[in-house]
Amino acid sequence: MNAKKSCALVAGLSLAAPVLAQYEPPAYQQPPTYQQPPAYQQPPAYQQPPAYQQPPAYQQPPAYQQPPAYQQPPAYQQPPAYQQPPAYQQPPAYQQPPAYQQPPAYQQPPAYPPPPPPPPGKTAPSGSTPSTHAAGHPQGIQYHPWRMQIEGGYTITQGETVKTLLNDGGNAGLGITWFPTAAIPLGVRVDGSYTSLPQTLHALALASESTGQNIGDGYTDIYGGDIDAEIDLHLGQHSREYFFGGIGWYKQRTTLKSVTYQQGTICWFYCYQGYYPVWSTAQTSTTDWLKSWNVGIGFEFPLSDPATFFVDGRFLRIKQPQNGGYWDFIPIRVGIRF
Repeated sequence: MNAKKSCALVAGLSLAAPVLAQYEPPAYQQPPTYQQPPAYQQPPAYQQPPAYQQPPAYQQPPAYQQPPAYQQPPAYQQPPAYQQPPAYQQPPAYQQPPAYQQPPAYQQPPAYPPPPPPPPGKTAPSGSTPSTHAAGHPQGIQYHPWRMQIEGGYTITQGETVKTLLNDGGNAGLGITWFPTAAIPLGVRVDGSYTSLPQTLHALALASESTGQNIGDGYTDIYGGDIDAEIDLHLGQHSREYFFGGIGWYKQRTTLKSVTYQQGTICWFYCYQGYYPVWSTAQTSTTDWLKSWNVGIGFEFPLSDPATFFVDGRFLRIKQPQNGGYWDFIPIRVGIRF
């Protein structure tokens, strides 16, 4: 080695010495742990290829279809000839209605012949009257100048004022009818009746406010009578229709009952302590005789002479005191005359 190369090597080492003095080798790295190789995987089973499919047989195209033959349009049709409307017809001449025919006069049914006298040795019991028909075979409604009736039914309230204060209720009555002669079907009928109508909840509330008590119940009783004229019209041998109407007089009695609750023993299947209602009359008021009028219709059917069965209904209007207007009712009654 010559002197120039030696000098250059010494100069290079002197320059690199500081750098080499600062160099530190990297820390020792542990080699990675040994990894077991994955378990052996069996290869998938051999899959047979699908069987060979024969291609579909060749389909012949459809035969050629000839288009339909040309159709000639229908021949032109001439419209129908004009028809003249029918000639005007004059309406028939006016016909006068037939003259009014008076209805036939009322015919009194013929008297039923009396029964034959009893055979010798047998006399009719004293006080008995001859029968007008065989037993069990009614011969229609017979004429009797005086007849009594027993009746009862249901009364329907009418009008907004009455329906606000009173509910519908029941009625009962007695009466007598007088026909002076059998030749004229006109008589006089007198009826006395009693009707009881419960008060509505609205009326009870008003009564509680006016009396300052707990009014839990109340009713209005209407009792009085009517004097009516009655006209009978025979519908046949076994029924007749009648019309009646007239005037009457009635009184109205209103009873209010208060309720209080007291503690005590109540027994119903077994006994227990509780509260039970106690009713007492809080107020009772009765009007003077009030005027009324009525009109009605009825039907009557024979039972066994002289008894008959009847059903009728009437419109009853009662004038209220102190210009209180009118109260309207419809009593419907059934009964027996004898």
